[in-house]
Amino acid sequence: MHETARDVEVWQIELRKPGDRDERRAALRLALARRLGGDPSEIRLISGPHGKPALADPVDGLHFSSSSSGRCCLIAVTTIGPIGIDVERVVPRKYLERIAARRFAPEEAAAIADRRGESALRAFYNCWTRKEAYLKATGTGLTAPLDGVVVSVDDERPAILALRDDDPGAWFLAAVSPARDLIGAVAVRLGDYPAGEPAVRLRALELPLTA
Repeated sequence: MHETARDVEVWQIELRKPGDRDERRAALRLALARRLGGDPSEIRLISGPHGKPALADPVDGLHFSSSSSGRCCLIAVTTIGPIGIDVERVVPRKYLERIAARRFAPEEAAAIADRRGESALRAFYNCWTRKEAYLKATGTGLTAPLDGVVVSVDDERPAILALRDDDPGAWFLAAVSPARDLIGAVAVRLGDYPAGEPAVRLRALELPLTA
């Protein structure tokens, strides 16, 4: 099944070596080849602003983003508009409330502080991945302040609540759950997208043995 103008494709690829740059690039070429057709080895990638991968030969209207945590690599591809994706493995963190108070917006930090245990931990990672997905979609990444993006933190419907220099209504935000111990988010600018919401389709790919 090919992506339509109303879709966001998210490809999940398991890396053999956690965080390996060459494998991440191979995974990205594989996912893009599924969208564009042809041999993945023929897709040439370059480093764009802030190190974000870009096509050496740009394809008009094609947008993509990638993220990895451990062996899990996620790649989002769409023709809707600029897109960002982030995935993080949920691991216990010391000083969770202190980190949230220092890095997040006050209302987000308060929402996390109101929770305990697993609920607080998931709220923290929901907040982090949703912010980073948006910032990656804008092209700034973590060079921009995290508290300039205010998002929901619970497991229910993700939302961008406020932006310092942008319109939250111009964006679509969705949760991506590749595994129980992984939390992910994808953000896409809707532009002149028609009424309704994009379909986010999570699919699995395998790296070839020669990757």
